[in-house]
Amino acid sequence: MEYFARIALEHQGIKELLQVQKVLLERLNKAKGVNIVHLDNLLYFWRDFLEQDHMSREEEFAFAAFRKLNHSLPERLQGDHEQIRASLGKLEATIKLLRNGRPHSGREYAKWGEELTETVMAHMARENTALREIATDEAEAAAILSAQPERLASGEFNQLLQVAEDLCQEYLQKPTSLHALSLPAEVAPDETAEEHDIEVTKPVLDPETTELTSMEET
Repeated sequence: MEYFARIALEHQGIKELLQVQKVLLERLNKAKGVNIVHLDNLLYFWRDFLEQDHMSREEEFAFAAFRKLNHSLPERLQGDHEQIRASLGKLEATIKLLRNGRPHSGREYAKWGEELTETVMAHMARENTALREIATDEAEAAAILSAQPERLASGEFNQLLQVAEDLCQEYLQKPTSLHALSLPAEVAPDETAEEHDIEVTKPVLDPETTELTSMEET
C-alpha cells in the first residue's frame, strides 16, 4: 500500500480506538462498571500498534525522510511521541491500581486516558499537515516512498487488528477501518505463539469475563 494512503488509514483506525477509549473513560468518570479486559486490550493496542508499530516506523522512516528534506517538523513530532509514551506509562501504572481496587484509581485512569487522547489527536493533525505539504511535491514524495519500513510479524499484527475489530464492534457497532492492513499468515514450523514479556501485551480476545466496578464513589 502506498505510504500516504497507509498513514491515512492507520490514523483513521487510531481515531476509532480513541472513540472506544472515550466511551470507557466516560463510564469510569461516571462511576459505571467497566470491563477490565477491554481496558487491558485497549492498552495492548496502544502499546503494540500505536507505539511499537506506527510510531516506531514513523521515527525510523518518515522522520528520517523529513530530515533529509530539511523539514522542520520531526523534532516537534518526536516530542509528541515522548509525551505519548509517558501517558502510556501512566496508564499502565494506574490500571494495576484499578485492578486492586484502589480508591479514585478510575478517575485517575480517565485523567491519563484523556491526556493520551489529546496528545495523539494533536500529533496526528500536525503529521497530516506535514504529509499533505510533502505530497504536493513529487520529488519529495518520491524520497519518502522509496524507503521500505519493516513491519511486525503477520500473526502478531493481525492479532492487533482483531483486538481493534472486537473493540470497535463492541463500543462503536461497526468494524475497524484497519482491516485493509491485514497481512497474509506466515508459514512456520512451530505454530506456537510466543508469550509477551510485559504485563499488558497479551490481549484477551474473549471479553466475557470481569466487569470492574468503579471504586471511588464511597
